[in-house]
Amino acid sequence: MTPLASPPDQVRAQLDRILASAAFAASTRLQRFLRYVVEQSLAGKGGELKEYSIGTTVFDRDEQYDPRIDSIVRVEAGRLRSKLDEYYNGAGASDELLIRIPRGTYAPVFEQRESGQAAAFMPPDENLARRKFTWRSAIALLAAGVVATGIAAWRTSAGGRTERAAQAVAIAVLPFAHYSADPADQLLAARLTDGVTGELARFGTLGVVSHTSALQFEGARKPLKEIAKALDADMVVEASMDAKGEAVRVQVRLVDAAVDRKSWIQEIEGTRTALPDLQRRIAKAIEADALSRRPR
Repeated sequence: MTPLASPPDQVRAQLDRILASAAFAASTRLQRFLRYVVEQSLAGKGGELKEYSIGTTVFDRDEQYDPRIDSIVRVEAGRLRSKLDEYYNGAGASDELLIRIPRGTYAPVFEQRESGQAAAFMPPDENLARRKFTWRSAIALLAAGVVATGIAAWRTSAGGRTERAAQAVAIAVLPFAHYSADPADQLLAARLTDGVTGELARFGTLGVVSHTSALQFEGARKPLKEIAKALDADMVVEASMDAKGEAVRVQVRLVDAAVDRKSWIQEIEGTRTALPDLQRRIAKAIEADALSRRPR
């Protein structure tokens, strides 16, 4: 591949193709992330793309945001690189213009696919490194498997009660749905999802699946029973958000994963300016119903 000095219109046209693809269509977060870094680079500000600026601009973090504590930008950057690989190895296999984000930076590069070049989007140096260290990876995976098996056996033994068993109910909060093209509403839904997950974890009464793990199922068209199994969750929280001006209304649904059936539905209202209060009330309502179903 060769570096490309493309007209901005050509880059934006390629960006639109990528964002409209199946790999990106269901993830408004990654769409916003990719569009932001591409536009900044086209404006000559690629060198200003730092973790803090992306966190506050793309992920709506406030001035207290500390990248050392909150890893959302690094996590989402990894997802973004994977989605770009998925696109260029699938729907974009014949595209001539490549947009990629090298590891170690958030600034995208634009490259021209050379004539006759294979479709694989993995950079040549990464491909070589992967082949070179395959045997080491295999040994590491084998060792990890042995350790994991030993830990699992200990935890299920009479003397090793797991935290999972003690809490009895594990819950996963899926990304809140919204029905608006307004970026502000998209970010509001993401903040609500983060906030409710954090409140439930802080209560300490339920086993809460990490937000990063649940986020991989954003927009996934899979039965909730399959999603719950993949996340090792007993219950799944679904929610849809509707915002009009300052008013925010959230419909929350708690799904019993064992039977794939909604066990509880409630509408909770609040305001944008009192978002922490709304998050706490939603989390409290979820907690109350989930605990009522804890095995006695």
